[in-house]
Amino acid sequence: MSLRPEQILKVLANEAFLYRKVLVVAFLIINLITLGVGLVWPSVFTSKTTILLEDKKIIQPLMQGAAVATEVADSSKMAREIIFGRKIMSQILQVGGWMESNPTLTEQEELIKKITRRTDITSVGKNIVKIEYRDDDPQRAFTTTQKYAELFIAESLGTKVDESKAAFEFIDKQTQEYHEKLLKAEEQLKEFRSANLDARPGTDADISSRLNTLQTKIEQASQDLKEAEVKKLSLEKQLSGEAEVATALSREGQFRSRIAELQSRLETLRLSYHDNYPDVIQIKHQLADLNQAIVEERQRRESAKASGKVVIDEGVINNPMYQQLKQELSQTRVNVEMLSARINEAKRQLQQELERGRRVHGGEATLAELTRDYQVNRDIYQDLLKRRENARVSMNLDKEKQGLTIKIQEPAALPLQPSGLRFLHFVIGGLALGILLPVGLLYAKLQVDPRIRLSALIMDRHKVPVLAVVPHFWSSSETLAARRELAWLSLVISGTVLIVAITSALRLAKVI
Repeated sequence: MSLRPEQILKVLANEAFLYRKVLVVAFLIINLITLGVGLVWPSVFTSKTTILLEDKKIIQPLMQGAAVATEVADSSKMAREIIFGRKIMSQILQVGGWMESNPTLTEQEELIKKITRRTDITSVGKNIVKIEYRDDDPQRAFTTTQKYAELFIAESLGTKVDESKAAFEFIDKQTQEYHEKLLKAEEQLKEFRSANLDARPGTDADISSRLNTLQTKIEQASQDLKEAEVKKLSLEKQLSGEAEVATALSREGQFRSRIAELQSRLETLRLSYHDNYPDVIQIKHQLADLNQAIVEERQRRESAKASGKVVIDEGVINNPMYQQLKQELSQTRVNVEMLSARINEAKRQLQQELERGRRVHGGEATLAELTRDYQVNRDIYQDLLKRRENARVSMNLDKEKQGLTIKIQEPAALPLQPSGLRFLHFVIGGLALGILLPVGLLYAKLQVDPRIRLSALIMDRHKVPVLAVVPHFWSSSETLAARRELAWLSLVISGTVLIVAITSALRLAKVI
Protein backbone atom coordinates (compact mmCIF):
# COMPACT_ATOMS: atom_id res chain seq x y z
CA MET A 1 0.00 0.00 0.00
CA SER A 2 1.35 3.40 -0.94
CA LEU A 3 1.76 6.04 1.73
CA ARG A 4 0.47 9.53 1.62
CA PRO A 5 3.07 12.33 1.31
CA GLU A 6 2.70 13.41 4.94
CA GLN A 7 3.18 9.82 6.06
CA ILE A 8 6.29 9.49 3.93
CA LEU A 9 7.73 12.70 5.37
CA LYS A 10 7.00 11.52 8.90
CA VAL A 11 8.71 8.17 8.31
CA LEU A 12 11.70 9.83 6.63
CA ALA A 13 12.06 12.24 9.57
CA ASN A 14 12.02 9.40 12.04
CA GLU A 15 14.52 7.39 10.04
CA ALA A 16 16.74 10.42 9.50
CA PHE A 17 16.85 11.04 13.23
CA LEU A 18 17.63 7.36 13.74
CA TYR A 19 20.51 7.43 11.20
CA ARG A 20 21.55 11.02 11.92
CA LYS A 21 25.24 10.19 12.26
CA VAL A 22 25.39 8.36 8.96
CA LEU A 23 23.57 11.20 7.18
CA VAL A 24 25.89 13.84 8.59
CA VAL A 25 29.00 11.82 7.75
CA ALA A 26 27.65 11.23 4.21
CA PHE A 27 26.94 14.98 3.88
CA LEU A 28 30.49 15.74 5.04
CA ILE A 29 32.15 13.20 2.75
CA ILE A 30 30.10 14.16 -0.32
CA ASN A 31 30.86 17.87 0.11
CA LEU A 32 34.54 17.28 0.69
CA ILE A 33 34.76 15.04 -2.37
CA THR A 34 32.88 17.48 -4.64
CA LEU A 35 34.93 20.35 -3.25
CA GLY A 36 38.14 18.52 -3.98
CA VAL A 37 36.97 17.56 -7.47
CA GLY A 38 35.94 21.18 -8.06
CA LEU A 39 39.38 22.37 -7.03
CA VAL A 40 41.23 20.03 -9.38
CA TRP A 41 38.66 20.23 -12.18
CA PRO A 42 40.29 22.14 -15.02
CA SER A 43 38.71 25.35 -16.16
CA VAL A 44 37.84 25.31 -19.84
CA PHE A 45 37.71 28.61 -21.69
CA THR A 46 35.94 28.67 -25.05
CA SER A 47 36.53 31.27 -27.70
CA LYS A 48 34.46 31.34 -30.87
CA THR A 49 34.25 33.24 -34.11
CA THR A 50 31.87 33.17 -37.06
CA ILE A 51 32.89 33.53 -40.69
CA LEU A 52 30.53 34.64 -43.46
CA LEU A 53 30.84 33.09 -46.90
CA GLU A 54 28.99 35.59 -49.08
CA ASP A 55 28.06 35.33 -52.76
CA LYS A 56 28.21 38.40 -54.98
CA LYS A 57 24.52 38.62 -55.80
CA ILE A 58 24.97 41.60 -58.12
CA ILE A 59 27.83 40.41 -60.29
CA GLN A 60 26.68 36.81 -60.49
CA PRO A 61 23.70 37.46 -62.85
CA LEU A 62 25.88 39.76 -64.96
CA MET A 63 28.54 37.09 -65.39
CA GLN A 64 26.09 34.20 -65.84
CA GLY A 65 27.45 31.83 -68.48
CA ALA A 66 30.73 33.77 -68.76
CA ALA A 67 32.30 32.77 -65.46
CA VAL A 68 32.00 30.08 -62.86
CA ALA A 69 31.67 31.53 -59.39
CA THR A 70 32.68 29.56 -56.32
CA GLU A 71 29.65 27.92 -54.78
CA VAL A 72 28.90 27.77 -51.09
CA ALA A 73 28.15 24.12 -50.48
CA ASP A 74 28.76 22.26 -47.20
CA SER A 75 30.81 25.13 -45.80
CA SER A 76 31.56 23.40 -42.49
CA LYS A 77 33.03 20.39 -44.26
CA MET A 78 35.15 22.66 -46.43
CA ALA A 79 36.31 24.57 -43.32
CA ARG A 80 37.28 21.35 -41.51
CA GLU A 81 39.23 20.11 -44.52
CA ILE A 82 41.16 23.37 -44.71
CA ILE A 83 41.69 24.08 -41.01
CA PHE A 84 42.61 20.55 -39.96
CA GLY A 85 45.15 20.31 -42.73
CA ARG A 86 48.81 19.97 -41.88
CA LYS A 87 49.63 23.40 -43.23
CA ILE A 88 47.35 25.34 -40.89
CA MET A 89 47.79 23.06 -37.89
CA SER A 90 51.57 23.54 -38.07
CA GLN A 91 51.07 27.28 -37.77
CA ILE A 92 48.59 26.78 -34.91
CA LEU A 93 51.26 24.85 -33.01
CA GLN A 94 53.58 27.81 -33.43
CA VAL A 95 50.97 30.40 -32.39
CA GLY A 96 49.78 28.41 -29.35
CA GLY A 97 53.28 27.95 -28.01
CA TRP A 98 53.28 24.18 -28.31
CA MET A 99 56.47 24.23 -30.39
CA GLU A 100 58.53 25.94 -27.66
CA SER A 101 59.39 22.57 -26.13
CA ASN A 102 60.60 21.29 -29.54
CA PRO A 103 58.32 18.26 -29.70
CA THR A 104 59.11 15.40 -32.05
CA LEU A 105 57.02 14.61 -35.08
CA THR A 106 55.11 11.95 -33.15
CA GLU A 107 54.43 14.38 -30.30
CA GLN A 108 53.33 16.98 -32.83
CA GLU A 109 50.81 14.53 -34.27
CA GLU A 110 49.44 13.84 -30.80
CA LEU A 111 49.20 17.58 -30.09
CA ILE A 112 47.37 18.11 -33.37
CA LYS A 113 44.89 15.35 -32.48
CA LYS A 114 44.25 16.94 -29.07
CA ILE A 115 43.80 20.38 -30.59
CA THR A 116 41.47 18.92 -33.23
CA ARG A 117 39.32 17.27 -30.54
CA ARG A 118 39.03 20.62 -28.72
CA THR A 119 37.98 22.40 -31.92
CA ASP A 120 34.38 22.42 -33.16
CA ILE A 121 33.49 23.65 -36.65
CA THR A 122 29.80 23.85 -37.46
CA SER A 123 27.52 25.55 -39.95
CA VAL A 124 25.23 28.24 -38.61
CA GLY A 125 22.73 28.82 -41.36
CA LYS A 126 23.61 28.46 -45.00
CA ASN A 127 26.63 30.73 -45.39
CA ILE A 128 28.03 31.08 -41.86
CA VAL A 129 30.69 28.87 -40.31
CA LYS A 130 31.29 28.92 -36.53
CA ILE A 131 34.68 27.95 -35.13
CA GLU A 132 35.00 27.17 -31.42
CA TYR A 133 38.14 26.25 -29.54
CA ARG A 134 38.41 25.15 -25.90
CA ASP A 135 41.54 25.51 -23.77
CA ASP A 136 42.49 25.88 -20.12
CA ASP A 137 44.33 29.09 -21.00
CA PRO A 138 41.90 31.87 -22.03
CA GLN A 139 44.59 33.83 -23.87
CA ARG A 140 45.63 30.80 -25.90
CA ALA A 141 42.00 29.96 -26.63
CA PHE A 142 41.49 33.48 -27.96
CA THR A 143 44.75 33.54 -29.95
CA THR A 144 44.15 30.09 -31.46
CA THR A 145 40.56 30.88 -32.47
CA GLN A 146 41.61 34.19 -34.00
CA LYS A 147 44.41 32.49 -35.91
CA TYR A 148 42.00 29.79 -37.08
CA ALA A 149 39.81 32.45 -38.71
CA GLU A 150 42.71 34.33 -40.28
CA LEU A 151 44.37 31.24 -41.70
CA PHE A 152 41.06 29.83 -42.95
CA ILE A 153 40.22 33.02 -44.82
CA ALA A 154 43.71 33.38 -46.26
CA GLU A 155 43.89 29.72 -47.27
CA SER A 156 40.38 29.72 -48.75
CA LEU A 157 40.99 32.82 -50.84
CA GLY A 158 44.40 31.55 -51.89
CA THR A 159 42.95 28.15 -52.74
CA LYS A 160 40.21 29.80 -54.79
CA VAL A 161 42.72 31.87 -56.73
CA ASP A 162 45.05 28.90 -57.21
CA GLU A 163 42.15 26.71 -58.28
CA SER A 164 40.94 29.26 -60.83
CA LYS A 165 44.49 29.76 -62.11
CA ALA A 166 45.10 26.02 -62.32
CA ALA A 167 41.80 25.55 -64.17
CA PHE A 168 42.71 28.33 -66.62
CA GLU A 169 46.21 26.92 -67.21
CA PHE A 170 44.85 23.41 -67.75
CA ILE A 171 42.19 24.57 -70.20
CA ASP A 172 44.75 26.79 -71.98
CA LYS A 173 47.10 23.82 -72.33
CA GLN A 174 44.31 21.66 -73.68
CA THR A 175 43.34 24.45 -76.10
CA GLN A 176 46.88 24.65 -77.46
CA GLU A 177 47.07 20.87 -77.86
CA TYR A 178 43.80 20.75 -79.77
CA HIS A 179 44.89 23.73 -81.84
CA GLU A 180 47.92 21.72 -82.95
CA LYS A 181 45.71 18.70 -83.60
CA LEU A 182 43.35 20.86 -85.65
CA LEU A 183 46.22 22.25 -87.75
CA LYS A 184 47.54 18.74 -88.29
CA ALA A 185 44.09 17.50 -89.32
CA GLU A 186 43.70 20.43 -91.73
CA GLU A 187 47.10 19.70 -93.27
CA GLN A 188 46.32 15.99 -93.68
CA LEU A 189 42.95 16.79 -95.24
CA LYS A 190 44.58 19.30 -97.59
CA GLU A 191 47.30 16.85 -98.66
CA PHE A 192 44.77 14.10 -99.26
CA ARG A 193 42.54 16.34 -101.37
CA SER A 194 45.55 17.54 -103.36
CA ALA A 195 46.61 13.95 -104.04
CA ASN A 196 43.03 12.86 -104.74
CA LEU A 197 41.31 15.61 -106.71
CA ASP A 198 38.30 13.40 -107.26
CA ALA A 199 37.78 13.09 -103.52
CA ARG A 200 35.21 15.80 -103.08
CA PRO A 201 31.54 15.84 -102.11
CA GLY A 202 29.23 14.79 -104.94
CA THR A 203 31.92 12.92 -106.92
CA ASP A 204 30.20 9.61 -106.38
CA ALA A 205 26.98 10.95 -107.90
CA ASP A 206 28.91 12.47 -110.82
CA ILE A 207 30.63 9.15 -111.49
CA SER A 208 27.35 7.26 -111.36
CA SER A 209 25.76 9.75 -113.75
CA ARG A 210 28.78 9.59 -116.05
CA LEU A 211 28.73 5.78 -116.05
CA ASN A 212 25.03 5.75 -116.88
CA THR A 213 25.58 8.22 -119.72
CA LEU A 214 28.49 6.21 -121.18
CA GLN A 215 26.56 2.96 -120.87
CA THR A 216 23.64 4.56 -122.67
CA LYS A 217 25.98 5.84 -125.40
CA ILE A 218 27.54 2.40 -125.83
CA GLU A 219 24.17 0.73 -126.05
CA GLN A 220 22.90 3.32 -128.55
CA ALA A 221 26.10 3.17 -130.66
CA SER A 222 26.00 -0.64 -130.60
CA GLN A 223 22.44 -0.56 -131.86
CA ASP A 224 23.39 1.97 -134.56
CA LEU A 225 26.42 -0.19 -135.48
CA LYS A 226 24.26 -3.25 -135.91
CA GLU A 227 21.87 -1.30 -138.12
CA ALA A 228 24.78 0.12 -140.16
CA GLU A 229 26.31 -3.34 -140.62
CA VAL A 230 22.94 -4.70 -141.77
CA LYS A 231 22.65 -1.81 -144.20
CA LYS A 232 26.22 -2.41 -145.41
CA LEU A 233 25.52 -6.07 -146.11
CA SER A 234 22.32 -5.12 -147.87
CA LEU A 235 24.09 -2.55 -150.04
CA GLU A 236 26.86 -4.99 -150.87
CA LYS A 237 24.31 -7.56 -151.95
CA GLN A 238 22.39 -4.99 -153.95
CA LEU A 239 25.57 -3.70 -155.53
CA SER A 240 26.72 -7.24 -156.44
CA GLY A 241 23.35 -8.18 -157.96
CA GLU A 242 23.00 -4.97 -159.86
CA ALA A 243 26.51 -5.25 -161.28
CA GLU A 244 25.94 -8.84 -162.22
CA VAL A 245 22.65 -8.10 -163.94
CA ALA A 246 23.97 -4.95 -165.55
CA THR A 247 27.09 -6.75 -166.75
CA ALA A 248 25.10 -9.64 -168.15
CA LEU A 249 22.67 -7.36 -169.85
CA SER A 250 25.45 -5.14 -171.20
CA ARG A 251 27.77 -7.82 -172.81
CA GLU A 252 25.03 -10.16 -174.03
CA GLY A 253 23.11 -7.21 -175.37
CA GLN A 254 26.13 -6.06 -177.30
CA PHE A 255 26.73 -9.54 -178.66
CA ARG A 256 23.12 -9.97 -179.61
CA SER A 257 22.93 -6.52 -181.16
CA ARG A 258 26.03 -7.37 -183.21
CA ILE A 259 24.54 -10.71 -184.15
CA ALA A 260 21.30 -9.03 -185.23
CA GLU A 261 23.25 -6.53 -187.24
CA LEU A 262 25.36 -9.22 -188.91
CA GLN A 263 22.31 -11.34 -189.47
CA SER A 264 20.62 -8.45 -191.24
CA ARG A 265 23.72 -7.84 -193.35
CA LEU A 266 23.92 -11.57 -194.11
CA GLU A 267 20.35 -11.58 -195.32
CA THR A 268 21.10 -8.62 -197.54
CA LEU A 269 24.17 -10.30 -199.04
CA ARG A 270 22.31 -13.52 -199.68
CA LEU A 271 19.97 -11.62 -201.87
CA SER A 272 22.84 -10.79 -204.18
CA TYR A 273 25.43 -13.53 -203.53
CA HIS A 274 25.77 -17.19 -202.91
CA ASP A 275 26.82 -18.73 -199.57
CA ASN A 276 30.35 -19.17 -200.83
CA TYR A 277 30.76 -15.51 -201.27
CA PRO A 278 33.65 -14.33 -199.14
CA ASP A 279 31.67 -11.67 -197.38
CA VAL A 280 28.90 -14.13 -196.62
CA ILE A 281 31.41 -16.64 -195.35
CA GLN A 282 33.08 -13.91 -193.24
CA ILE A 283 29.77 -12.81 -191.75
CA LYS A 284 28.91 -16.42 -190.90
CA HIS A 285 32.24 -16.78 -189.16
CA GLN A 286 31.58 -13.56 -187.24
CA LEU A 287 28.13 -14.83 -186.22
CA ALA A 288 29.67 -18.07 -185.00
CA ASP A 289 32.25 -16.17 -183.07
CA LEU A 290 29.57 -13.95 -181.45
CA ASN A 291 27.48 -16.97 -180.46
CA GLN A 292 30.61 -18.58 -179.03
CA ALA A 293 31.30 -15.33 -177.16
CA ILE A 294 27.79 -15.35 -175.69
CA VAL A 295 28.31 -18.94 -174.52
CA GLU A 296 31.68 -18.09 -173.03
CA GLU A 297 30.22 -15.04 -171.32
CA ARG A 298 27.56 -17.12 -169.72
CA GLN A 299 30.13 -19.68 -168.58
CA ARG A 300 32.35 -16.94 -167.19
CA ARG A 301 29.40 -15.44 -165.33
CA GLU A 302 28.41 -18.80 -163.90
CA SER A 303 31.94 -19.54 -162.73
CA ALA A 304 32.25 -16.07 -161.18
CA LYS A 305 28.91 -16.58 -159.48
CA ALA A 306 30.04 -19.93 -158.17
CA SER A 307 33.26 -18.42 -156.78
CA GLY A 308 31.46 -15.36 -155.33
CA LYS A 309 33.22 -12.91 -157.59
CA VAL A 310 31.52 -10.39 -159.68
CA VAL A 311 33.22 -9.29 -162.82
CA ILE A 312 32.14 -5.80 -163.49
CA ASP A 313 32.21 -4.50 -166.91
CA GLU A 314 33.42 -1.02 -167.65
CA GLY A 315 30.04 -0.10 -168.89
CA VAL A 316 28.44 -1.22 -165.70
CA ILE A 317 30.74 1.01 -163.65
CA ASN A 318 29.46 4.04 -165.44
CA ASN A 319 25.85 3.04 -164.69
CA PRO A 320 24.12 5.78 -162.54
CA MET A 321 22.32 3.18 -160.36
CA TYR A 322 25.56 1.39 -159.70
CA GLN A 323 27.28 4.67 -158.84
CA GLN A 324 24.51 5.58 -156.37
CA LEU A 325 24.71 2.19 -154.63
CA LYS A 326 28.48 2.44 -154.55
CA GLN A 327 28.36 5.90 -152.88
CA GLU A 328 25.79 4.80 -150.33
CA LEU A 329 27.86 1.71 -149.51
CA SER A 330 30.92 3.89 -148.96
CA GLN A 331 29.02 6.18 -146.58
CA THR A 332 27.70 3.16 -144.73
CA ARG A 333 31.20 1.75 -144.33
CA VAL A 334 32.41 5.09 -142.97
CA ASN A 335 29.47 5.15 -140.57
CA VAL A 336 30.30 1.61 -139.40
CA GLU A 337 33.92 2.56 -138.72
CA MET A 338 32.84 5.75 -136.96
CA LEU A 339 30.36 3.86 -134.77
CA SER A 340 33.01 1.24 -133.97
CA ALA A 341 35.46 3.96 -133.01
CA ARG A 342 32.78 5.67 -130.93
CA ILE A 343 31.99 2.44 -129.12
CA ASN A 344 35.67 1.78 -128.44
CA GLU A 345 36.16 5.30 -127.15
CA ALA A 346 33.05 5.04 -124.96
CA LYS A 347 34.28 1.72 -123.57
CA ARG A 348 37.66 3.27 -122.86
CA GLN A 349 35.99 6.19 -121.07
CA LEU A 350 33.77 3.73 -119.22
CA GLN A 351 36.82 1.82 -118.04
CA GLN A 352 38.44 5.07 -116.93
CA GLU A 353 35.32 6.05 -115.01
CA LEU A 354 35.23 2.62 -113.36
CA GLU A 355 38.86 2.99 -112.31
CA ARG A 356 38.10 6.49 -111.11
CA GLY A 357 35.13 5.16 -109.15
CA ARG A 358 37.35 2.53 -107.55
CA ARG A 359 39.83 5.24 -106.55
CA VAL A 360 37.05 7.43 -105.20
CA HIS A 361 35.49 4.57 -103.22
CA GLY A 362 38.92 3.55 -101.96
CA GLY A 363 39.68 7.08 -100.71
CA GLU A 364 36.14 7.76 -99.50
CA ALA A 365 36.73 5.99 -96.17
CA THR A 366 40.02 7.85 -95.68
CA LEU A 367 38.37 11.16 -96.56
CA ALA A 368 35.46 10.45 -94.20
CA GLU A 369 37.87 9.60 -91.38
CA LEU A 370 40.00 12.70 -91.98
CA THR A 371 36.90 14.88 -92.20
CA ARG A 372 35.48 13.36 -89.03
CA ASP A 373 38.74 13.93 -87.15
CA TYR A 374 38.86 17.49 -88.38
CA GLN A 375 35.26 18.21 -87.34
CA VAL A 376 35.72 16.63 -83.92
CA ASN A 377 38.94 18.56 -83.27
CA ARG A 378 37.31 21.76 -84.52
CA ASP A 379 34.27 21.37 -82.27
CA ILE A 380 36.40 20.55 -79.21
CA TYR A 381 38.77 23.41 -80.00
CA GLN A 382 35.93 25.93 -80.30
CA ASP A 383 34.40 24.66 -77.06
CA LEU A 384 37.78 24.91 -75.31
CA LEU A 385 38.19 28.48 -76.57
CA LYS A 386 34.91 29.45 -74.90
CA ARG A 387 35.83 27.59 -71.73
CA ARG A 388 39.25 29.21 -71.63
CA GLU A 389 37.74 32.68 -71.80
CA ASN A 390 35.22 31.72 -69.10
CA ALA A 391 38.08 30.42 -66.96
CA ARG A 392 40.01 33.65 -67.59
CA VAL A 393 37.06 35.74 -66.40
CA SER A 394 36.61 33.45 -63.39
CA MET A 395 40.29 33.81 -62.52
CA ASN A 396 40.03 37.60 -62.76
CA LEU A 397 36.93 37.53 -60.56
CA ASP A 398 38.78 35.57 -57.88
CA LYS A 399 41.80 37.87 -58.14
CA GLU A 400 39.57 40.91 -57.68
CA LYS A 401 37.61 39.08 -54.94
CA GLN A 402 34.39 39.57 -56.86
CA GLY A 403 33.23 35.96 -56.74
CA LEU A 404 32.92 34.46 -53.28
CA THR A 405 33.73 36.78 -50.36
CA ILE A 406 34.89 35.29 -47.04
CA LYS A 407 34.99 37.60 -44.08
CA ILE A 408 34.77 37.47 -40.28
CA GLN A 409 31.19 38.05 -39.20
CA GLU A 410 31.90 37.90 -35.44
CA PRO A 411 35.55 38.15 -34.37
CA ALA A 412 36.98 36.01 -31.61
CA ALA A 413 36.87 37.46 -28.11
CA LEU A 414 38.96 36.79 -25.03
CA PRO A 415 36.88 34.46 -22.81
CA LEU A 416 36.45 35.95 -19.31
CA GLN A 417 34.46 33.09 -17.82
CA PRO A 418 35.22 29.40 -18.22
CA SER A 419 32.66 27.30 -20.01
CA GLY A 420 31.22 23.96 -18.93
CA LEU A 421 31.43 22.80 -15.29
CA ARG A 422 32.94 25.42 -13.02
CA PHE A 423 33.92 25.44 -9.32
CA LEU A 424 30.64 27.05 -8.30
CA HIS A 425 28.75 24.21 -9.95
CA PHE A 426 30.69 21.69 -7.87
CA VAL A 427 30.00 23.66 -4.68
CA ILE A 428 26.27 23.91 -5.28
CA GLY A 429 26.15 20.35 -6.56
CA GLY A 430 28.02 19.09 -3.45
CA LEU A 431 25.58 20.80 -1.06
CA ALA A 432 22.55 19.55 -2.99
CA LEU A 433 24.00 16.06 -3.46
CA GLY A 434 25.03 15.88 0.22
CA ILE A 435 21.37 16.30 1.20
CA LEU A 436 19.54 14.50 -1.61
CA LEU A 437 21.77 11.42 -1.95
CA PRO A 438 21.57 10.26 1.73
CA VAL A 439 17.85 11.00 1.85
CA GLY A 440 17.35 9.13 -1.39
CA LEU A 441 19.27 6.12 -0.10
CA LEU A 442 17.22 6.27 3.11
CA TYR A 443 14.01 6.30 1.10
CA ALA A 444 15.24 3.33 -0.96
CA LYS A 445 15.93 1.46 2.29
CA LEU A 446 12.38 2.13 3.46
CA GLN A 447 11.06 0.63 0.23
CA VAL A 448 12.88 -2.66 0.73
CA ASP A 449 12.63 -2.84 4.57
CA PRO A 450 9.51 -4.90 5.51
CA ARG A 451 9.22 -3.54 9.05
CA ILE A 452 6.09 -1.58 9.94
CA ARG A 453 6.74 1.90 11.17
CA LEU A 454 3.19 3.37 11.18
CA SER A 455 0.10 2.08 13.09
CA ALA A 456 -2.09 2.86 10.10
CA LEU A 457 -0.33 0.17 8.09
CA ILE A 458 -1.46 -2.50 10.65
CA MET A 459 -5.10 -1.57 10.18
CA ASP A 460 -4.77 -1.43 6.43
CA ARG A 461 -2.87 -4.70 5.94
CA HIS A 462 -4.32 -6.95 8.71
CA LYS A 463 -7.73 -5.27 9.25
CA VAL A 464 -7.08 -5.19 12.99
CA PRO A 465 -7.94 -2.12 15.00
CA VAL A 466 -5.10 -0.46 16.90
CA LEU A 467 -6.14 0.50 20.41
CA ALA A 468 -3.05 2.53 21.37
CA VAL A 469 0.52 3.38 20.35
CA VAL A 470 3.26 3.36 23.02
CA PRO A 471 5.95 5.94 22.09
CA HIS A 472 9.60 5.67 23.03
CA PHE A 473 10.29 6.98 26.47
CA TRP A 474 13.33 9.21 26.65
CA SER A 475 15.21 9.38 29.92
CA SER A 476 16.98 12.54 31.03
CA SER A 477 20.38 11.07 30.25
CA GLU A 478 19.29 9.93 26.82
CA THR A 479 17.81 13.31 26.11
CA LEU A 480 21.00 15.05 27.22
CA ALA A 481 23.13 12.70 25.09
CA ALA A 482 20.90 13.19 22.10
CA ARG A 483 21.11 16.96 22.47
CA ARG A 484 24.89 16.84 22.71
CA GLU A 485 25.04 14.59 19.68
CA LEU A 486 22.78 16.91 17.71
CA ALA A 487 24.96 19.86 18.73
CA TRP A 488 28.06 18.09 17.47
CA LEU A 489 26.35 17.06 14.26
CA SER A 490 25.16 20.62 13.70
CA LEU A 491 28.69 21.80 14.31
CA VAL A 492 29.99 19.32 11.73
CA ILE A 493 27.43 20.49 9.20
CA SER A 494 28.20 24.12 9.89
CA GLY A 495 31.92 23.44 9.69
CA THR A 496 31.44 21.69 6.39
CA VAL A 497 29.45 24.61 5.02
CA LEU A 498 32.05 27.04 6.42
CA ILE A 499 34.87 25.10 4.77
CA VAL A 500 33.00 25.16 1.47
CA ALA A 501 32.35 28.91 1.80
CA ILE A 502 35.98 29.75 2.69
CA THR A 503 37.29 27.58 -0.15
CA SER A 504 34.87 29.24 -2.60
CA ALA A 505 35.98 32.69 -1.48
CA LEU A 506 39.62 31.81 -1.86
CA ARG A 507 38.88 30.33 -5.27
CA LEU A 508 37.11 33.47 -6.41
CA ALA A 509 40.02 35.51 -5.13
CA LYS A 510 42.28 33.21 -7.18
CA VAL A 511 44.31 32.41 -4.11
CA ILE A 512 43.91 28.70 -4.79
